[in-house]
Amino acid sequence: MLRSLNIENFAIIDHVTLDLEMGMTVLAGETGAGKSIIIDALSLLMGSRGTNDLIRQGADKLVVEGLFSMSPAPEPLLAQLADFGLELEDQEDLIIRRELNRQGKNTVRVNGQLANVSLLKQIGYYLVDIHGQNEHQALLNKQFHLSQLDQFAGERLNQLKQTYQVAFECYDQLRKDWLASQQEGSDKRQRLSFLEFQLQELEAANLVAGEMAQLEQESRRLQNSQKIGQALATVNHLLSEADTSALTQLSQAQAALEEVASYDSSYPALASQLQDLYYQLEEVAHQLAVSNQEVDNDQAIDELEARLSQLGQLTRKYGMDEAQLLAYYDAISEEIYQLTHQEQYTERLVKDLTVAYHDCLAAGQALDQGRRQEAQDLVAAIEAELADLYMANARFQVDFTSLGSDSSLASLFPDAQRLSAEGLSQVEFYATTNLGEAMKPLVKIASGGELSRFMLALKRVFSQGMTDMTLVFDEIDTGVSGRVAQAIAEKMQGIAQHHQLLCITHLAQVAASADQHLYIEKVIENERTRTRVQALNEEGRIEAIASMMSGKVLTPASLQMAQDLRRQLQAHHAKLGEED
Repeated sequence: MLRSLNIENFAIIDHVTLDLEMGMTVLAGETGAGKSIIIDALSLLMGSRGTNDLIRQGADKLVVEGLFSMSPAPEPLLAQLADFGLELEDQEDLIIRRELNRQGKNTVRVNGQLANVSLLKQIGYYLVDIHGQNEHQALLNKQFHLSQLDQFAGERLNQLKQTYQVAFECYDQLRKDWLASQQEGSDKRQRLSFLEFQLQELEAANLVAGEMAQLEQESRRLQNSQKIGQALATVNHLLSEADTSALTQLSQAQAALEEVASYDSSYPALASQLQDLYYQLEEVAHQLAVSNQEVDNDQAIDELEARLSQLGQLTRKYGMDEAQLLAYYDAISEEIYQLTHQEQYTERLVKDLTVAYHDCLAAGQALDQGRRQEAQDLVAAIEAELADLYMANARFQVDFTSLGSDSSLASLFPDAQRLSAEGLSQVEFYATTNLGEAMKPLVKIASGGELSRFMLALKRVFSQGMTDMTLVFDEIDTGVSGRVAQAIAEKMQGIAQHHQLLCITHLAQVAASADQHLYIEKVIENERTRTRVQALNEEGRIEAIASMMSGKVLTPASLQMAQDLRRQLQAHHAKLGEED
């Protein structure tokens, strides 16, 4: 629920703070006072496009900040925030702040952490649902009707949908593989010739992962063979060839120690250690001598450089190192096998695709049947709501249309049906408002008042399956009056039993049904126009409702009518509470 909304320097609003309650809140006031601007600000907070012409004249930036109470927070919302890196406790409040400056820079923060507009759109789906006169087309767009039907069904369709999704993913991948296998024969021959050339080239190279690094190290050794030889010769001279070589001196030291070995019990052990050192040093001298003989090898250098050149050309040509080239070798080997054994590969693919298609079709038919059953319940629920809204002769229909045949699979399955990620059928809502008239797409209902009632009936039904969130109705009651207005007010009360509801209205019946009444007015101070919001007490509410019915001049009769209307709708509200 939206507990507080703070708006600064937005259009004619300099600074407004709305403290909101659960239940139904009415935003009422004269036309042009700024009611819809408040909804626009909330929409901006939920990720709608913002431009710097929204900034109040004379200000450098606009600010919109909302405090949402999350109790409990929807699991998908928690998952979205976790992906963003914000771990939200189940009972924790959510503070969203968005700033827009004159240069067009957006600054978004969620619980103090920098975010982006894309995240606002994602999380806004679970927080606020805004509907107004301009949203009729979007709400009634047939592209959304299938998801609305599934929303109505809720968990009842979950298992069928999951089964279908698994089957469709398998089928869709096999279908793509099969279609790819049907490319023209000339293309296959060209591709095969190209791959075979690459395979032969890589086979001839006899690649070994990490070989280049080893060869480069060996190259550096051979390139410096003269320097290495001189160094080794010096070491060999010092170790064994000089008159005072290390080995000679070590042998003399051992002999001297053995001469006095009988005078101290520790000397024999020390003499033995010197002897071990002599043998170790002698082995080192031998290995260095052998190594020095191998270094100066012009033929080895030429062969090594030729190998490095060959590997360097391959890695540059393919843009890969040895390990990647080996993986690419395996990949093209498999592709060559598939191309040269196309018939066997295609037979296996067709067999797998046939099984996957029929599995997916069966799962889709089960899902389609489940949806058709749910559609019957939806029709009954919508028509019951319409009857309450004095449209007893109105009829509602959920139309299922097959996606048609899939010509790309005609050679495999003559009657192949097109399958989509959503199922086997398109769904569109149809309706008629008058007895005897033909059903038409819901969006083609001509009367604004009838369209408003249809939308409210849809929202009343669909809201029952929605998570706890804030619903916003921006003058969706336009074009109605009298008993229909009261019926609409009662429907809004029903929605407000389960959701926080914000409503902009000019109807006395709707205003009288609200739990909270905020009066929006435009005032002039210091030769500047600004919007002011006032929470009305009970007396102020009666006067505001009376003004809606009789205009500026309040009479005892209009005040009495307002009181009676308020008591009547309060009684209905109490009855709804008892039923829940």
